[in-house]
Amino acid sequence: MAKDEMTFLEHLEEMRWRIIKALAAVLGIAVLAFIESDLIMGLLTRPAEQLEIPVQLQAIRVSDLFMVQIIASFLTGLVLATPVILYQLWRFIRPALEKPTRTTGFWVVVAGTLLFVTGVLFGYLVILPFSLRFFSSLGDGSVASNYSIQAYFGYVAWILLSAGLIFQLPVISFILTRVGLLTPEFLRHYRKFALIGILVLSAILTPPDPLSQILMAIPLLGLYEVAVLISRIFSPSGGA
Repeated sequence: MAKDEMTFLEHLEEMRWRIIKALAAVLGIAVLAFIESDLIMGLLTRPAEQLEIPVQLQAIRVSDLFMVQIIASFLTGLVLATPVILYQLWRFIRPALEKPTRTTGFWVVVAGTLLFVTGVLFGYLVILPFSLRFFSSLGDGSVASNYSIQAYFGYVAWILLSAGLIFQLPVISFILTRVGLLTPEFLRHYRKFALIGILVLSAILTPPDPLSQILMAIPLLGLYEVAVLISRIFSPSGGA
C-alpha cells in the first residue's frame, strides 16, 4: 500500500468529517434564516397567492406554523450552503481523480452552485406555478382548495430540491468521468433509455398534464446532452 493511501476505516472517518462540516454549514445558515423565516415563508407562498383560482393555506395543527418555519429555514440552509457542500464532496473524492489541477475544485464548486441555484429557480418559477395551477383547477368548483400549510411547504421543498439536484447532472458527469466510472460511449449508447427515464422522471416530478411534463423534460434533455459533451471532453480517451 502506498504511503499516502488511506485505509477503508480512514475513508469512513474522512467521509464522516466531511458530512459533519457540510451539515454544520447547513444548520448554521438555517438558524440565521429562522430569524427571517416570515420573509422566506412569504416568498414561498407567493406562487399559491398568485393563482387565478383562490387557494387557502391553513394551519391544521397547533405546531404547523413552527414546522413550516423549520422547513423554510432548512431549505434556505441547503440552498445557501451549496458551495460548502460541494466543496466537502470535492475534497472527499479528489484523491480518486487523476491529477486534478488546483483550479478544478474551484470550478466544480462554482459550476455546481450555479446549476443548483438555476435548478431551484426553475422549480420555483416554472414547475411550481404550473403544478399548483393544475391541481387547483381540478374539480367542478364545488370543493374549495384549502391546503395544509405544512403539506404545501413539504411539496414546495420537494419540487425545489428535486429540480436543484437534477441540474447537477453535468457536474456528476464530470466527476464520474474523471473517476473512470462513466464514458461518453456509455452515455451515447444509452441515450434512448435515458430519454425514457427523463420522460418518466418528468411525469413523477410534475402533474399529469403534457405541458408541465414537456417543460420539465426539455431542460433535462439539454442537461443530458451537456453531460455527454462534458464526458467526451474530460474522458481520458477523448471520447474516441
